[in-house]
Amino acid sequence: MSITLITLILLAIFLGAFIRTYFGFGEALISMPLLALIGLDIKSAISIIGLAGLTVAMFNILSELKHIKYKILSLMLCSSIIGIPIGIYILHHFNTTIIQIILALFLFLYGIYAFGKRQFFNNNRKLTLQSPYWSTIAGMISGILGSLYNSHGVPIVIYATLSKWPIKTFKSTLQAHFLLTAIFVVIGQASGNVWTDKTIPIYLMSLPLLLLATIIGRYLTIKTPAHHFEKWVYLLIAMLGLLLLLSI
Repeated sequence: MSITLITLILLAIFLGAFIRTYFGFGEALISMPLLALIGLDIKSAISIIGLAGLTVAMFNILSELKHIKYKILSLMLCSSIIGIPIGIYILHHFNTTIIQIILALFLFLYGIYAFGKRQFFNNNRKLTLQSPYWSTIAGMISGILGSLYNSHGVPIVIYATLSKWPIKTFKSTLQAHFLLTAIFVVIGQASGNVWTDKTIPIYLMSLPLLLLATIIGRYLTIKTPAHHFEKWVYLLIAMLGLLLLLSI
C-alpha cells in the first residue's frame, strides 16, 4: 500500500476512535464507511476496527467502573455472546448489503425522528424501556452487528436512550459492554478467518493515534454541557446512518 493510502486509513481510524470516546459509541459506523470509500477490503476493515474498538474501550473503562449497571450489563453480554457467531455465519453465507441498507435507513430515520422530537417537542411523555427482556434483545442484536460491521454499539445506544439512563451511567455501561463484547468479537473474527495480512500491521501503526483520540475526546467531553448530550447522540445516529448509506 502507498503512504497516502495508509495515511488515509489511519485518519479514518483516528476519527472513529475520537467519536467513540466523545459520544461513547459510533467508531465503526464512522470508520467503516470511510475505509470502504478509501478502498480497503471489507475483511481488513472489519478486523482492524474490531481491534481498534477493543483498544479504545480499554483506554476508557478504568475511570467509569462505579457508574456501570452491572445486572443489565451481564444480560446484554450473555445475549451478545450468542449473537456473535450468528453474525459471523451471516458474514460468510449471506449478502450483507441488504442488511447494511436496512440498518442504515433505520439509523437515519430513527436519529432524525428522535433528534427532532428532543429539539422541537421536548415533552415528558416519552417511551421508557423497563423490562430486562429489552436488554437481552439489544445484546443479541449487538453481538450480530458487532460481528458484521463492528457496530455492536447501535442497539445498546438505542436501548440506553430509551431507558433514560443518566449520562455517566449511559457512557460507563456502554464502555463496559463494548470492552467485554469486543473481546469476544475479536476472538470470533480471528478464528472465523476475518483477519487478513493487513490487520496487525495497520492496527499497530494506529495505536498512537488511538491514544491521542482518547485523550482529546475525554477532554472535550468534560467541556460539553450535559443537557446537550442526548440530542447530539440522536443527531450522530442519523449521521451514521447516512454515512452507511453512502458507503454502499
